[in-house]
Amino acid sequence: MATLNRVLDSIQTHIGFPRSRSTGVSRRLQEAGLLPSGAPGVPPELDQRDACLLLAVLMSAPMLHEAVDHARAYSAMTPGGAVLSADAPDSIPRSALEYLTVEALMVTSGDAESFEDVRNHRFEFVHGWRELSAHSPEGTVTRFVLPGELASHQQAPHRIAGVVRGEAFVNLMKDLF
Repeated sequence: MATLNRVLDSIQTHIGFPRSRSTGVSRRLQEAGLLPSGAPGVPPELDQRDACLLLAVLMSAPMLHEAVDHARAYSAMTPGGAVLSADAPDSIPRSALEYLTVEALMVTSGDAESFEDVRNHRFEFVHGWRELSAHSPEGTVTRFVLPGELASHQQAPHRIAGVVRGEAFVNLMKDLF
């Protein structure tokens, strides 16, 4: 577990996202109950899932009033926009947030091979619409979009994305957990 301030500082150090902006976004997520709030005199503590959620929302660059909607979207986006039934195989990530959390857990508690695999990934958080693209070292791309949407379809004339290299993601998670 890491305190919210430590997570925000680490995101600024490893990803380069300014603390002045991340503080407002994290406050919005806390007000919506999506991040822990702590208690009087006790700072909020975040786990890997919370850190991944905060990173995803910051990198998708929403307007401040859209931060909560972006956070909820990352909890709903599925691989390729598939509508997953309850009996879908467990090997399929249920959401983009779950995928990022698994990657973070592999970094903090996995073996050396999975650690290097995550280090060579690239994560793209699209700004104009809800999409996470995970580029693997083998050259495959997994796109997470809202269920029912076409992952191969560009939603706007221009695609702008915040990119987090796997090495920065690994360094962030190692620093925090």
